[in-house]
Amino acid sequence: MNQFTGNINTATFIGIDAHPTEHTALAMNRFEDQKGIFRFENTKEGIHQFLSWLPTIDKDQQNVIIGVEGGGNTRHALIAHLLCTYQHIYEVNPLYTKQRRTFGTRRDKSDPRDAKAIAEVVTRKLTELPRITAHDLSTTILSLKKIVWFYEEETVHGTAIQNQLHQLKREYLLSITPEEKAVLNLIIKQKEHEFKQTKKRKRMCEKQLLPLLAQQGGNLTSMKGISTILAAKIVAHSGGIERFHNYNGFIRYAGIAPQEKSSGKTKRHMRTKTGNRNLNTTLYLTALIQIRWNPKAKEYFEKKLKEGKTKKHALKCLMKRTACIVYGILKSGENYRG
Repeated sequence: MNQFTGNINTATFIGIDAHPTEHTALAMNRFEDQKGIFRFENTKEGIHQFLSWLPTIDKDQQNVIIGVEGGGNTRHALIAHLLCTYQHIYEVNPLYTKQRRTFGTRRDKSDPRDAKAIAEVVTRKLTELPRITAHDLSTTILSLKKIVWFYEEETVHGTAIQNQLHQLKREYLLSITPEEKAVLNLIIKQKEHEFKQTKKRKRMCEKQLLPLLAQQGGNLTSMKGISTILAAKIVAHSGGIERFHNYNGFIRYAGIAPQEKSSGKTKRHMRTKTGNRNLNTTLYLTALIQIRWNPKAKEYFEKKLKEGKTKKHALKCLMKRTACIVYGILKSGENYRG
């Protein structure tokens, strides 16, 4: 990641709490003294007002470091405008913001307090934050994210329908009167039709993803067991591999790297709750699939078990190994050669 190379002690840190209709920005210096706060609507006019406000806080564009929470769609227009002028824009994990609120004397949640917490995270964890670049807002990445989001929504919807059908069919078998059976039969037919439409939309999503993956991430399917959908999820949830300077940054962003907890001579490594949870879940599924389809992955997993590790710990080790392989494939653009 292209990190800030200027004088950190004289830099201005901006924390932005982004929402669908309104954003809140708070500026502070390295020592967390507030320099200004600005609320603006999530419209072209509101964003231009914010861009006019920024030079009143710091005229040197290279001296400004901006942190934006999360990766939601509500921030895309704002970031696109910011990238035209500012280079140092970073994504802040919402869990970091939550931790900052917890550390404070007041734990109530408000937009100004969240913006302040975001700015504080940037001052303290700058080297750990993924940088947002123009590539993150490329047509390919944005389209991938939209389609993956729609596919996942349809998956949740389809699962709900399946559960409803299971219950309705049980009620149908237990029903006594012909009238009740007729009503239940009508509902079941409608639900079955709805479920078929859900599967049809998911197939449409998969077709739409193929040309997008041809531009980035399609080589992930060279790993046995990784489908088009799984490859698309990895690319979409990571936001593009260009954001990460090395595999350590990718692993940390996925929330796989363990945190050290030490006291005296005692050292332990605990599971971290930070990182992109969607990417974490996707890599967890990828690791499970590798145990089934990849003999080397299965051998590695069994080796960790023989070393005395629990299945949970062994799977975490395999997740990290799989993430390193995924990073290498995406970074090099080459097919898997394992």
